[in-house]
Amino acid sequence: MASDDSGSSFAVGFLAGGIVGVMIGIMIAPRAGSEMRTNLMEQSEHLRERAEELAARVRERTGPTVESVRERVAPTVESVRERVAPVVDQVRTRVRRGGNSGAGDPSADGEHETAAES
Repeated sequence: MASDDSGSSFAVGFLAGGIVGVMIGIMIAPRAGSEMRTNLMEQSEHLRERAEELAARVRERTGPTVESVRERVAPTVESVRERVAPVVDQVRTRVRRGGNSGAGDPSADGEHETAAES
């Protein structure tokens, strides 16, 4: 069946496994607190620099496109602003009148404007 040597080979294997385990544990053990903080600071600085570089590249690539869109949209925005300004003024006037009269009734100022009249 089993030889008498099995007990000693188990002990040798157990001891060798323990030594290897300790060596691996030391190699992968976390660093001391100050070393870890230093490492984290270096990594965060590196990541910040990379983020700044990426942002600069994005600005560089999208800048002309954004400017082109801005040039195309500006006349439309101005046109809409010119059309909306009188309506905004009317609403402000009505709100002021409604607030002063206390009634809040749109007919209180004597003006009835329908959607067809606008």
